[in-house]
Amino acid sequence: MNLPHRIGSALLAACALLPLPLRAQCPDGTPPPCGRTARAAPATTSVAVLYFENLSRDTTDAYLVDGLTEELTSRLGAVTRLRVTGRSVVRHAQRTAGGDVVAVGRVLNVRYVVEGSLRRSGPRVRVSARLLRASDGVRVWGDDYDRTMDDLLALQEDIAREVAGNVAGQLLPGEQRALARRPTTSAEAYDHYLHAKYLVTRRTEAAITQAAAELDQALRLDPGFAAAEARRAQTFELAFAYGIPLATPESLAARAQRSADRAVQLDPGASDTWMAVGLVRFWFPPVDLDASRAALERAAAIDPRNADAFHNLGVVLMTVPDLPAASAALTRALALEPGRGVSLLDLAQVEYSARRFDAARRYVDSALALEPQQARIYMLRALLRLRSGETAGARSDAEAGVRLSTAALHSFALAALIIVKLAQGDSVAARGHMAAMDLSAMPMALVLAAFGQTEPALDVLERGPLLAIDRSWLWWPEFDSLRASPRFARAVEAWAPRGARRP
Repeated sequence: MNLPHRIGSALLAACALLPLPLRAQCPDGTPPPCGRTARAAPATTSVAVLYFENLSRDTTDAYLVDGLTEELTSRLGAVTRLRVTGRSVVRHAQRTAGGDVVAVGRVLNVRYVVEGSLRRSGPRVRVSARLLRASDGVRVWGDDYDRTMDDLLALQEDIAREVAGNVAGQLLPGEQRALARRPTTSAEAYDHYLHAKYLVTRRTEAAITQAAAELDQALRLDPGFAAAEARRAQTFELAFAYGIPLATPESLAARAQRSADRAVQLDPGASDTWMAVGLVRFWFPPVDLDASRAALERAAAIDPRNADAFHNLGVVLMTVPDLPAASAALTRALALEPGRGVSLLDLAQVEYSARRFDAARRYVDSALALEPQQARIYMLRALLRLRSGETAGARSDAEAGVRLSTAALHSFALAALIIVKLAQGDSVAARGHMAAMDLSAMPMALVLAAFGQTEPALDVLERGPLLAIDRSWLWWPEFDSLRASPRFARAVEAWAPRGARRP
């Protein structure tokens, strides 16, 4: 019997998952998102930089406004006496609380907030910045700056120095040096860098392609721009992960490795440098989980406030798998930036892999409250709902996951929907979805294993190798029916990257 026919027969024979009791609530009994219990008074040196308002006629200047906001946040974060709120938390708070500074400050639990605006007109930029007391919105400091674009780096330094001094008092020599540190001497290269950082957050093919071009231009203008080199390595990693054809996979791997190596040569003391190294060693063959873990641990040690470093370390540890260590790293990322929906989602996946379904549901519900357009959240919640017997809700979530999925996630989203529909006995619809899936990929193995179709699922797994990230799915409970088989151990062993634990 050929593989497609065998898989089709196995799917049609499947009927339902065993329901498990489940209830979505926080440890204190309140509904998600969790963490709404009474908090201590904000730290005296706590500050959040709100995203500045774009007053330019050209809406494309949004990248400049976001860049100024995020670079101010990074500069202030270099002053260890300050408690600086992470960017993703601020963005979410501004979306939920609107323009009310007092409400935003209450959500963020900070003593001070920085707000402002930017207007560009030709080669000049006018920036207004204000430091406000969060409890009542009273202005502590403020100033207006009328500069050329070439002065943008100096402008950021001036604003950061005023804010830090007004919040923390007289600055120490080391703090002054940290605030004065500049990533490049080229204003034009810096502008391309800011544009690239803004573009990659969109995660679309056009945006990532343009971001790579912007970084190429930045590095042509300043070959010693270490931050741009590290960002370029991460952009190539994103292109690979999302299946964006910037180049062949082999060429992307080579270019990402060169950029990561170059970043190490230029600035081995930067946290982002080692984060780039860790991501390259995780995504590109030959995958080396040991090297990736070591690089990300180094990134976190250099900058203990780098939530991205802790988050990516958690993803690597989840793949190894080392679930307790993964949970600790992701929890640390959340402690640094409590509103990180992606960290909540990956914590949900850790709990799901550990068969702690109640905890997984709490995390996934909290993630969904923060990022309602994230396909992966709906996929996982669909499976959790199915286990609790919420079949109608499971189907709704699975359909939302398919609707919101990118090309890179589409097959995984379809897998969740197929599992739900088969559990409901809708085999005709499931077979229709199956026609859109790659029969030799991890999502198909997930579907088959979920319904105990051991041999067909093993047929799929034996057709590896798969991406390292796919390995994290192997620890999900859907694969429990395969674990006793020697074929499963051999299949996983055949493509296990360096540093991976054996099943």
